[in-house]
Amino acid sequence: MDRVFEAAEAAEYENWLETRAGQTYRKASCDLLDRVLDCRPGWRVLDVGCGLGVHLEHLMKRGLLAHGLESGPVAARLAASRLGPKADIEVGDAHDLPYEDNSFDAVILVNTLEFTDRRAQVMAEAARVASSRVCLVGLNPLSPATWLAKLPLSGHPFNRARPVAPWNIFRLVREVLGPVPRTWAASPPWPGGGLLRWPLGGLVAVCAAVTPRYMTTPLTVKAGQKVQTAQPATSHGRVTVLHRVK
Repeated sequence: MDRVFEAAEAAEYENWLETRAGQTYRKASCDLLDRVLDCRPGWRVLDVGCGLGVHLEHLMKRGLLAHGLESGPVAARLAASRLGPKADIEVGDAHDLPYEDNSFDAVILVNTLEFTDRRAQVMAEAARVASSRVCLVGLNPLSPATWLAKLPLSGHPFNRARPVAPWNIFRLVREVLGPVPRTWAASPPWPGGGLLRWPLGGLVAVCAAVTPRYMTTPLTVKAGQKVQTAQPATSHGRVTVLHRVK
């Protein structure tokens, strides 16, 4: 990631999570993950930019296998301490993930794109290591709540973030992944609200399907052997659901 949270910033973020505003953020972001991620117990999930491990902690309670990557060693240590030995937390760069293709069922990025410049590269790397879907959750620049958080004296840990507008997230998904199935939701205008696509919600989540990568070996054809013409594969454009087939 382009932005690394140092020890003082990580401590401030940890303290903020215990405030009323922090608790509201934690619940809203975890609720959005539940709405759009559509995962199953036993899935391997990577959180790129996992911070202190708040969202991985939530997903572990749902039976998922948690893996986290954080650019800052201080935050990574705090996340590892929070989650314990059942989670794997590593220090690394979102632009060059240290994992093989299709290493995880799903990859999530919660408030990660806001702190990066090469967002297409981050998205492409997330899609490379995911075999089913990529989920993005970020601050909504259309929301009054985000305007208040961006004030210099707000005390919000993301006041120096650069939120990405929802239509730019959709465009990023289309440019990097192509016309894949996707779903989205936003945090409701009031606690417990049932409006899932409130355009002015403080947080926006987008979940997109990805095409798994397959290892191939060179094709050897003997002289005189007739080769059948390759047929085009079915594209994601015909997929109507995000459920992963076992």
